[in-house]
Amino acid sequence: MTQPIKAPRAVPPAPGAKQDPESDKSSWLGGAVRALFTRQVRVRRVDGKLAVELQQHEQPAAAGAEPSMRAELKALFEAAPQNRMLLRVLAAVEHGLKNKDPNGLFLFEVEPERLRVALRQLDGLAPAKPTPGLVALRARIAEALASRERKQKRLEMISPRSDLMRDNRVEVAEGRASDFARIHEQWQAGSKTD
Repeated sequence: MTQPIKAPRAVPPAPGAKQDPESDKSSWLGGAVRALFTRQVRVRRVDGKLAVELQQHEQPAAAGAEPSMRAELKALFEAAPQNRMLLRVLAAVEHGLKNKDPNGLFLFEVEPERLRVALRQLDGLAPAKPTPGLVALRARIAEALASRERKQKRLEMISPRSDLMRDNRVEVAEGRASDFARIHEQWQAGSKTD
């Protein structure tokens, strides 16, 4: 009877020995896993579609170093509290930044007419030299508006120009009594000749 061959066991490295860092870096799988766990994934909209990208490893910013879009918009509204009641569309944007998404991605689902109103209201309320958060908010609203308009133009290009161009439509015109009388006379004249 033969005994099964046993595979040699891997010898663990000595506690003081260093591993070769080049062997770990040469592995494509190791590089992919390292890239996935050391970088953050960023999701953004491009022409109404979601795009995912890996962000480069950056130094973490100090907490509260850069104010958010919502905080700066809230500060504008708190300067004149009646503006919240008067500028309802912009107040809805502030509410969305608070409850839906602080990055403003919900704006890509808003109707273009409301985006135009929000942009006009923000321009009227913003100071002469806007803060970075307000600039970012204005850019996000303008980007969402451009994206929605591009989508609307694409839909217009693929939709038929009128109902007559559709196959399942029938054009119907109302007939008058004189038309029926004329057709009846023609039919009777045609039947007498037969």
